[in-house]
Amino acid sequence: MKTKSLLMTGFLAALFFTACESSSEVKEADVPQAVKTAFSAKYPTAQVTKWKTEKEDGKMIYEAEFKDGDKEKEVHIAPDGSSVTDED
Repeated sequence: MKTKSLLMTGFLAALFFTACESSSEVKEADVPQAVKTAFSAKYPTAQVTKWKTEKEDGKMIYEAEFKDGDKEKEVHIAPDGSSVTDED
């Protein structure tokens, strides 16, 4: 019975966190220049495969999915380009 309770709690927590964050794909033309500039400064040779907007902790951020050499990565960038956070 304890195992069922733990599994249900984990499932509900995952559902809650998924519902709290929203994400939508955006065209590169709709990404602010400050975001693209911050990305290019940190990853000058990378190729973006997808841009998204997300809400994290109530704040909108831009997410770039990209290839850097043979590695696929993600990075989160504030709309004004001031904060760049790598995702593993």
